[in-house]
Parts: sequence; C-alpha cells; structure tokens
Amino acid sequence: MGANLKTVKVEVKSDPKASRLELFVRILWGIVSGIVLWVFSIIAGICLMVHWIYILILGKRSKTLNNVVRAYFYYSTKYRAYLSLLTDERNPIIPEDE
Repeated sequence: MGANLKTVKVEVKSDPKASRLELFVRILWGIVSGIVLWVFSIIAGICLMVHWIYILILGKRSKTLNNVVRAYFYYSTKYRAYLSLLTDERNPIIPEDE
C-alpha cells in the first residue's frame, strides 16, 4: 500500500521582466477564468462528495472522479499563480486534461 504514490509538485517559472499591458489583461482574464473556476468548483465539489461515498462503499478510488478533482486542483493552482503575479503564463479558459 502506498508504493505507487507520487508527491504533489508545483513548479512556477517566472521571468524577471514584466509587461505593464499583461497587468491589465490579467484583470480581464482573471474575471473570465474566475467564472469558469466557480462553475468547475461546484462540479468538483459534487464529484468529491460522490467519490467519498464511492470509496466508503467500495474501498477503492474511481478513476473518473479522481481525474475531475485532480483537474480542478491543477486548474485552480494555475489560476492562483497567475493572479498572484508569480508567472505570466495564463491558465487556459477551459480546463485541459493533464
């Protein structure tokens, strides 16, 4: 048990040079991505509750439910890194498969 587990790693790359225009784009991008993240968080929250019950009853993880929650975690982390000015790499508007 646990032999195949991998740790969570977050790597944020940034360039010392910053664009002033990117600061304004960041506001608009943040609003649109924030709306998508809000909808995604509702879906991920429902999947998390269903996944909890699934694991409780069957004693194993559902690959599909696990992937939805993982995609939400990935998307929200990229969103927060971008809005926190840690990177100029924008998160996609629509979440991607990772």
